[in-house]
Amino acid sequence: MTVLRIAQDFANIFKAFIGTNYLTVSFAFKESGLVLGLIGIAVIVVATAHCCNMIIKCKREVVERIVNNPSSLTGYVSSRLRSISPSEIERTISYGEVASAVLGRLGSFLTTACLFVTQFGFCVSYFIFIADTLEESIDTFVYNRTKHDIVTPTAMVEGGSLQSSVLTDGLDRSWWQYLTMGSNLDKDAEKHVVDYHLLILIPFLFFMALAMLKRIRDMGPFSALANFAVLLGFIAITVIIFIDFKINNEITWTANISGFPIFFGQVTSAYEGIGTIIPIETSMEGNRSLYPVLLYGALLLFTGIYCFMGVIGYLKYGNNVGQVLIWSLAGHTNPIVILIINATICIGVLFTYPLQNFVAVEIVEGLIFGSSIHEDEQADPSIPNLESREPLLSSGIPNESIQSEEVDTRQPTEKVPFYKRGLVRVMIVVIQFGLAYFLKDSYAYFSALVGAVGSTMLAYVIPCLIHIRLGGRSTLVIMKDVLLISIGLVGMVTGVYFSVRQIIENLQGPN
Repeated sequence: MTVLRIAQDFANIFKAFIGTNYLTVSFAFKESGLVLGLIGIAVIVVATAHCCNMIIKCKREVVERIVNNPSSLTGYVSSRLRSISPSEIERTISYGEVASAVLGRLGSFLTTACLFVTQFGFCVSYFIFIADTLEESIDTFVYNRTKHDIVTPTAMVEGGSLQSSVLTDGLDRSWWQYLTMGSNLDKDAEKHVVDYHLLILIPFLFFMALAMLKRIRDMGPFSALANFAVLLGFIAITVIIFIDFKINNEITWTANISGFPIFFGQVTSAYEGIGTIIPIETSMEGNRSLYPVLLYGALLLFTGIYCFMGVIGYLKYGNNVGQVLIWSLAGHTNPIVILIINATICIGVLFTYPLQNFVAVEIVEGLIFGSSIHEDEQADPSIPNLESREPLLSSGIPNESIQSEEVDTRQPTEKVPFYKRGLVRVMIVVIQFGLAYFLKDSYAYFSALVGAVGSTMLAYVIPCLIHIRLGGRSTLVIMKDVLLISIGLVGMVTGVYFSVRQIIENLQGPN
């Protein structure tokens, strides 16, 4: 039983980081250069492991002070924490409440705001990912089918061989022309078989329905399906990459400094699992002493998978690698296989959405309807979110021990009719859709923007601020914290600048 519990705890920590983020690291290497990228990942891993371990130590110190000497805390301790037992404080305190107790209401606001930015941004990314992937998949499928299977009578006769041709004349005068918004099947044309702005309606309809789920536990089956789809996709992509594998001639082996801010934002976003660390560590009853070992082991395994896929993908496709690795598979294997793989990954992303969106929904509901919408009225808005928090494009189902009674008691009550909350959820999905509509071909850059704004603050800046503010640190330790804060802030500023610049260039289109 002990071994099983250790394995479960390890899996929970691992799931805080793993997801479909392995699909973007090849493009991140393209932006940074291979050697600089590997060095950058090593630094980010060390900083992430340190901050994840440090925030747990800070949490324990905050709990001890709340119980024994609350006046020693420089921030705001909620009445909820003041009214419950020490064991209950230890079991239910959140990242946001730790920040509030040490940094005041500003700390709680920053934590909640950054959490909203990351979760809301991830959901926008899902729209872009699915619509761009569907567009790429349909192009690949139709072009290959028309080249290999559809031929004109003339082509069948000339030379006694089958010469491929695209039957655009018939299609252009049919309902297909309307459906594809004026595009044609010429592979050299700028337009696509079905336009991105039409395909984005597909995830919109699904996401609108999934946004109406009321409770975290309702999302369990969807997250389980997402897990399975992502695993299948990983295996299939690995097999395809190793078929006829050879190193591409167009590779930036050393460094590309100008692209490093994009790399930093993407990778930081992938490693931002700190939001789940406090509830996961809390659930490790009996194994909390093993938390550092399990954390380091999970990060090591995740980094191995992350770098493995990133390196082999970049080595094979070089600087022509797509923003998402599966977009580079076209032309290297059967189009039917590509279609199945892309569909599998899209299913994984599709069913990751409700858990991610749930966080943004609860924050907005709290702002609009007030804290009374939740039975736990004293909790700050980030509490339920942090219980269910997961990183960029992840697809893990939260541990059942995390989904304990305190999570259920934070579900919205009937004090506010659900149709009003439903309108709020519709508004949120529509805004996500509206942003994604204009962000075609900007998936990697928008992900980097989200990572630069939200993930750097949550993963590095806020934990170090808490650590310093608690006091009693040596000069050397403070210097280390300041260094991490500086790295986070510099990465945030440069990441935002270069990401926004690239997004604007994509919006303006080719000159």
